[in-house]
Amino acid sequence: MANPRIYQNIELEINQQIELDKSASHHLCRVLRLKNRQLFTIFNGDGFDYPAELILDRKKTFARILQQTENHSRSSLNITLLQGISKGERMDMAIQKSVELGAERIIPVICKRTVVNLKAERAEKKRRHWQGIVTHACEQSGRASLPVIDNIMSFSDALTSLNAQDTKITLDPYSEQTLISLQPADNKNFSLLIGPEGGLSEEELAQAKEYHFTGIQMGPRILRTETAALSAISAIQTLWGDFRLCTDQREL
Repeated sequence: MANPRIYQNIELEINQQIELDKSASHHLCRVLRLKNRQLFTIFNGDGFDYPAELILDRKKTFARILQQTENHSRSSLNITLLQGISKGERMDMAIQKSVELGAERIIPVICKRTVVNLKAERAEKKRRHWQGIVTHACEQSGRASLPVIDNIMSFSDALTSLNAQDTKITLDPYSEQTLISLQPADNKNFSLLIGPEGGLSEEELAQAKEYHFTGIQMGPRILRTETAALSAISAIQTLWGDFRLCTDQREL
């Protein structure tokens, strides 16, 4: 069994013994069936891993922190995904896989073609649901720092929330420019704008260009919203980020 990783939102110190929350206890004891004194890893989002041993004491579950270790899973690029809100599993998949691929910030965006009804109470419930997806994706993929998932934003607010120096990209199937012709900024900050089902409207594409987004086409086919986000992040990582670094190291 691979070393399980569990997120706990508390400060962690070597030799500290902490009581695990109900979700972590259930996952380790009921799902993975770990036994007393078996090893696993805790992280709290500070960028480190904390190897620990499981301590079972009657009906309570504890962990004793054994050490603090460096975690090198953070991406070499700082990628912000502006994801047009789509229905159910499509949005969940876009968030989950973008975290696995190294995104540092995710902004859920209400676009003209967004069909999901997100009033205040429902919007906060959705954001908490997406935060849980981010956490589980970090547990699975080995990340030790949690990407930020912003509150739901309007299209205009999302555009104005970005750093002016970012390399800004949106997908436009009618653009003649491709990623390989792009000259990214030296700061390695990328902002990627993806529309919901049905894509971005012509007005939204025009507004994005006013904020210095470059329209890029990803081949001759129209991609679904969740496919578009993952394909674009993977391509960015291949050209300038983690995937390129792996290739360069193998060539040495």
